[in-house]
Amino acid sequence: QAEDASAGIGDIVVTARKREESLLKTPVAITAITSEAIEKKGIVSMNDAVLNTPGLNVSNASSGRNDRSFQQISLRGMTPSTANSTLTATFIDGVPVASATALNAVSDPARLEILRGPQSAYFGRNTFAGAINVVTKVPGNDWGGNFAGFVVNRGGYDMTGAIQGPLVEDVLSFRLSGQAFERGGSYDNVAAPGQALGDQSTRNVSLLLAFTPSSNLKIKAFGFQRLFAGKRQQLPEHRHDRPHLAA
Repeated sequence: QAEDASAGIGDIVVTARKREESLLKTPVAITAITSEAIEKKGIVSMNDAVLNTPGLNVSNASSGRNDRSFQQISLRGMTPSTANSTLTATFIDGVPVASATALNAVSDPARLEILRGPQSAYFGRNTFAGAINVVTKVPGNDWGGNFAGFVVNRGGYDMTGAIQGPLVEDVLSFRLSGQAFERGGSYDNVAAPGQALGDQSTRNVSLLLAFTPSSNLKIKAFGFQRLFAGKRQQLPEHRHDRPHLAA
């Protein structure tokens, strides 16, 4: 199954078996969401991917941690028996990451590959139900960038931006991206005056380096820093526009 925003049928290239090959010729059950479809449908997190992928579910509260830093994925109805285990592992360019929230650090990916069924041969353990792989875009020799911003109620916003270009033409290029997200809470916390329950704040920055020493070899190095915070800002001590709820 392929989610493509362009008209007609195009040849979608996937890397589900550690090499580039056509989606139609790959003997694996895959949902491949292209960058065009991601942009058109506004997919910016795993929760958005769930809404566009049959059989995929995500739990935001696992292992006693309702803090957005850990998500547990259920694919094809296969749910782990414990909160500390997983049957569907997540990857960035084939490299495993601890939680699905790490995938949000990749802004404007080349595609999102959701593989159903056991994938231990190519992706190792913890992939009995399947695997989710985010493939990053490789920057080229042209300078470019993008910026997007959203403003919502309760003083919330979501700003993302990226810039890319060559460091050494035809040999070394980079892509630098970042995100700033905030959303106000819904309830004044009576147990902690000046705070609201549900406040969220996220900052992340990522850097991708693409090294091409020859036409037969391409090396990608990707790193990111992601910060979470539950408390967004101090509230006035006597504020009555939100319900009160004791922690």
